[in-house]
Amino acid sequence: MDVKKIIFFAILVVSAIIVITACFPKKTVTIGFSAGLTGSTSDMGVNGRNGLMMAVNEVNAAGGVNNRQVEVIIKDDQNNPETALAVDQELYEEGVSFIIGHMTSNMAELSLPFVNDNDLLMISPTMSSYELVNQDDHFISVVSSNDVEAAFIAKIILEKGGKNVAVIYESQNGSYTNTIKSFIGSDLAEKGGQIIYQEAFQGGNNPPYLEIANRVSSMQPDSIVILASSFDAAMFCQQFYKSGSQVPLYLSLWAMNNDLILQGGDAVEGVQIPSLIDTQSQKPEYVNFKESYLKQYGSAPTFAAIYAYEAAKILFETMETKNSFDPEIIKEAIIKKSTYRGLQDEITIDENGDAKRSLYHYLIKDGQFEKVD
Repeated sequence: MDVKKIIFFAILVVSAIIVITACFPKKTVTIGFSAGLTGSTSDMGVNGRNGLMMAVNEVNAAGGVNNRQVEVIIKDDQNNPETALAVDQELYEEGVSFIIGHMTSNMAELSLPFVNDNDLLMISPTMSSYELVNQDDHFISVVSSNDVEAAFIAKIILEKGGKNVAVIYESQNGSYTNTIKSFIGSDLAEKGGQIIYQEAFQGGNNPPYLEIANRVSSMQPDSIVILASSFDAAMFCQQFYKSGSQVPLYLSLWAMNNDLILQGGDAVEGVQIPSLIDTQSQKPEYVNFKESYLKQYGSAPTFAAIYAYEAAKILFETMETKNSFDPEIIKEAIIKKSTYRGLQDEITIDENGDAKRSLYHYLIKDGQFEKVD
C-alpha cells in the first residue's frame, strides 16, 4: 500500500471515529436545583447554589457518577410557592428526577405534593419546618427540624433571664417561622415565660420596619425574637439600635450568614443566634472546603452553602454505591445507610428521611460571629 492510500485510509478512520462520537455523545446525569435566587431572601439560594456547584465540580473532576458527568439545571423559585411549583414542573418536563432544594420551607406546600405524585426525589439543604417531618414521602432533609431550633432559642432566653418575649416573624415563610414561634411559646410557658406580643410582616415588600419596631418596644418586652432573613433581621436591628433600645435581640438561624453583619453593622452587635455550623471548626474536610470556597466566591461559606454541598455529596455517593439513577432506589438506600459524615458533624437520617444535626450558639462581637461555649 503506497503512502497516499495509507493517508486516505487514516483519514477515513478518523472521520468514522468523529461521526460515531457525535452519534453517541458521552452520557450525563442531570439534576435540578430550585431556590430563591433573586429578591431580599436570595442569600440562602445563592449560597446554596454555590455549595452545590462545589460538589458537582468535585465529582466531575473525579470522573463523574458511574462514569457520567453531572449536569445541573438551575431554577429561580423567587421564594414564591406558585413559582416553585412551576419550576419543578419544568425540571420534570426536562427529564429531571432529582432536585436539590428548595431553600425555604414555604416552598414545600405546593412543590412536595408534585414531587410525590411524580416519583421524583427532593433533597433539601435547609427546609426545616416541623410540618415536613414524620412523613413517608419523596423528601429527604439534611437539616434538623425547627422544633429543635425553637427549644434552643427559648433555652438561651430563659438562661439570660428573659420571661416576657416579643416576636417579629416573616409571614411568607410561615411554615418555618410560625412553627418556631409556636414552639418557643410552648417552651417558655413550661418555665414561666410567655410571648406578650407578636407581629407578622411580609418580606420583600418594603415592610414598615420602624413602625413595627416601635409597636414592639411599646410593649416593654425583656427579650425580642426576630424570625426573618438576614436582610430583614438586619433592618429591624437597625431600628432598635437607632431608638437606643437595650433589649436583647435573638435571631433564627435563617439569618445566620454574612449579609446580616454587612447590612446590620453596629446595630447587630451583641445579637444572639443559633447556628447550623461551627465557623471555628478545624476538621480537615471543612477547612479544605472553606479555603476552596473562599478562593472561588470571595467569602466564607454559609450554612446554606455547606448543607447544599453535603446534600449533593450524599446523593452522588448513593448513586455511585447503588449504581442506580432510580429515585426510589436512591431514597431507600439513603435512609437505610442512615449515618453520613458531614464537613463538620455527623448527619443522621431516620426512616422518614428527617435529619438530626448539631446546633451552635453564637453572638456577634466586633463585626464577627463569635461562638459561645
